[in-house]
Formats: sequence, structure tokens, C-alpha cells
Amino acid sequence: MEVVDRYVHAVIRRLPEGMREDIRKELHGLIEDMLEEQAAGPAPTPEEAEQVLLQLGHPAAMAAKYRGHERYLVGPQLFESYLSVIKIVMIAVIASLSVIFVVETALRPNEITNQFTSYITSIVSAASQGFVWVTVVFALIEYGIRKKTPGESGSMSWQPSDLPPVPDSRAEIKLSEPITGIIFTVLLTIVLLSGAELLAVYTTANGKLSIVPLINFDVLYRFWPFIVAFGVAGVGKEIYKMLVRQRTAGLLAYHIVLSVAVVIFAGFLLSQPNFWNPAFMEQLQATGMFTEAGSEFFTTVNRIWEAVTGNLIYLIILVTLIDIGSEVFKWLRIKKAGPVIINIP
Repeated sequence: MEVVDRYVHAVIRRLPEGMREDIRKELHGLIEDMLEEQAAGPAPTPEEAEQVLLQLGHPAAMAAKYRGHERYLVGPQLFESYLSVIKIVMIAVIASLSVIFVVETALRPNEITNQFTSYITSIVSAASQGFVWVTVVFALIEYGIRKKTPGESGSMSWQPSDLPPVPDSRAEIKLSEPITGIIFTVLLTIVLLSGAELLAVYTTANGKLSIVPLINFDVLYRFWPFIVAFGVAGVGKEIYKMLVRQRTAGLLAYHIVLSVAVVIFAGFLLSQPNFWNPAFMEQLQATGMFTEAGSEFFTTVNRIWEAVTGNLIYLIILVTLIDIGSEVFKWLRIKKAGPVIINIP
């Protein structure tokens, strides 16, 4: 019976994954036994099924009875996802900082002791911040869920007809999508905060390795709080995807708002005076790449440099519009096929 399936699903989705299959079978058996005892005829009616479900109580209260009511910051419903995200973030942090360390060591082998010390310090600092921010995001989600659900008594008024349908697989988000998003967001954030000096032109035109930075690090680092904030918001979006696993209007709105905010910030950052290395061409010439400032090669490189620095924001806008358009198209296609039901309370 559909209403029974919806009730069972509403209960087990609030439980740790390891418990769900056993509880599903147990709960179905309990409801069938109650229907056999209370049904007036040989086949229970939907109304009788609803009465049985009302006796069992709100799905959140029933789930609480199965798992107990321990005090926690991140509850059983979210804990496995929380651990998965922590592991992904830690791996992304260590991998990205390790790549930066290897590159810096290869470029400046004489400073390996200082670089190794900085590498260990950066890992501890970044991993700690990642752990704290992921925990904060999950704690806020847990708080929101608990505010919307009743206590163990199940006194909150409800009707079985209010139960959402079992989620439609047509709108399902593959787990690889949020995992990739988390890794990319963490990697980009760490590169901007810890490896921006590696964004440079490397040349051996004069017989030795020369490094010419593309951007002014002092200008970039003035905006580190905003970079961290957008990194946390981006990881938060991917966490929401991982928990919901369905394309919803709320997720689409979150994606659009965050994307627009990132573009606005990028435009503001790129428009800062001296964000780009103001002496880039002079430093490039000093490496011996050009014989003279007026040469044809110098003019070509200078034209490319001006085109990149002057038009990068338009490329960012174009990529963002394509990304938003793709998400809107996916949402409209799913919406046209039928309603979408999110998978968390």
C-alpha cells in the first residue's frame, strides 16, 4: 500500500544507512500485523492504514525510538555523510598542499627546510579549518532538521496524507558530482590562499629558471576572508547536494545565487588597481625572453597579456552563464517529467 511505503521511507531516511534495511522489514511487518488485527474486512482499506500509521506516530518520532535520543552535534541521520565529507576535504587539502610543496621544492631546493616546515603548518591549519567549517555546516543542517521534527512523544499534529512520496530516481544526483565539486572547491581555495605565487610564467631564456608572477599577491591576500567565505559556501552547496541527492528548486536557487555572487566578487577583485602584476612585461623582458621592447615577439606577447587581463572577467561570466543554463535546463526537464521530492526532512 502506497501510504505505508511512504511512511516507512519517511522513517528509515532518518536512520543511519546500516540500520535502514532491517528497520524497513521490521516496520513493514509491524504495520501488516496491526492491519490484520484492526481491519474490518479481508483487505485493509487506505483509511484503516492511515489510522494504524497515526497510532504509530510521526515518522520522526518513530525514527527517534529506533535510534534513541542521544545528545549530539551531528545526528545519526547525517553522521555517515558528515564523515564522508570530512574524509574528502582532508584528502583534497593534503593533496593540494602536497602538490604546492613539491612544486616549490623543485623551484627552490635550497629552501627545503623552511618549505617543509611551512608545508606541515599549512596542512595542520587548513585541515583544522576544514574540519571546523564542515562541522559547522552539518551542525546547522542538523539544527534545522531538529527544529522541524517533533520530540520522542510525537505530539506534533500530522496526517499520513502529508507524507511525501518516495523520491523519484529521475531527479537523482550522482554521488560523484558533489564529491568532484568538493575537491575542486577545496583545491581552488587552497591555491588562491597558499599557492597563488605559483601562478606565474616560468622561463629559462637566460639559461636559468626565472619566475614572473601573474598577479600581485598583496592585493589578492587582502581579500582572503571573502575567498574563505566563498569556499565554505561552495562546499556547503556540495554537501547539500550530497544529502538531498535530488535536483530541487531550492538547490537551483542556491546554485544561481552563489554563482552570481562569485562572478560579482571576481569582477570586483580583477578590477582592483595593480591586481595584475604591473611590471609583468618588464620582468619578462629582464629574463632575456625579448631582445628589445619593440620587437615583434614582445608586441605579440604584450597584446596577449592585455587581452587576458582585460577580458578574463568576460570569460568567467560566459562560463557561469553556461553552467547556470545547464542547471536550469536539467531542472526544467525534471519538472516537466513530474514533481521532485527532496530526500531530507
